[in-house]
Amino acid sequence: MKKFLALALAGMMVLSMSACGSKDKGGDAAGYKDGTYTSTQKGNNGDVTVEVKIEGGKITSVTTPEQAETAGLGDVAMEKVCAAIVEANSAEVDTVSGATNSSNAVIKGVTDCLDQAK
Repeated sequence: MKKFLALALAGMMVLSMSACGSKDKGGDAAGYKDGTYTSTQKGNNGDVTVEVKIEGGKITSVTTPEQAETAGLGDVAMEKVCAAIVEANSAEVDTVSGATNSSNAVIKGVTDCLDQAK
């Protein structure tokens, strides 16, 4: 009886640990068509245009060529978010505290661009 209980507990531990594994959230650029994609989203002070370049199935560049966000705050936050997206090769990055609307405009824009690249 003790052997059965020990085996059952070991099996449950294996199953519970495998449930903690990471799953692809579908947000990375692997398998997307190469090209340059644009999207315009609402920021804190108006529209934010996002441009995403994909080369070799990877995000190589994220820029905001047109935006009216607060100088020294929103624009700096967008630069940080753009860099994080390129580094992560995914739109699933954190927003910048104090500039959430600007950060979300970039993230939503990149997500839209990745949808275009499917």
